Amino acid sequence: MDDSTDIAGLAILMAILLYPYLDSFHEDLFLCKPLPSTSTGTEIFKLLDEFFVENSILRDNCVDVCTDGAKAMTGKMSGAIAKIKGKAKGCSCVHCILRQHALAMKKMPPFKKEVLSETVKIINFIKSRPKNNRLFKILCDDIESLHTSLLLHPEIRWLSCGKS
Repeated sequence: MDDSTDIAGLAILMAILLYPYLDSFHEDLFLCKPLPSTSTGTEIFKLLDEFFVENSILRDNCVDVCTDGAKAMTGKMSGAIAKIKGKAKGCSCVHCILRQHALAMKKMPPFKKEVLSETVKIINFIKSRPKNNRLFKILCDDIESLHTSLLLHPEIRWLSCGKS
């Protein structure tokens, strides 16, 4: 679980789910929603809890949470982890830094990688020039889109290995 801020300053909560399926484990994006006001532990937990209720997910199915270790996540009383453990008694917690793009690309089928790569190129083209960005915003306004801003998506480079 991680909260990130997009280019418009909107805090977004992302949760990746690791679950057993047949004879292996699968990893999928579970939740990606904007935080309505602040990125406090209470707000993060509230958004996650509402998602569980809306989708009829049993809280006891949450057995482990991995976070970036930020205070909003790990605070002893008001952190999201403390609140999750209050509802899902058997839940444990570990800390690490999440890299959304790297996680998404890790086990993605080739055709999806191609789509994601093309999407990154398109977004980077739009964000590369202020004029492109303004025209994109006008287009979004014309079609009454809820979203008018894009993130710049740089490719992750593994410098030590010489791979991209």
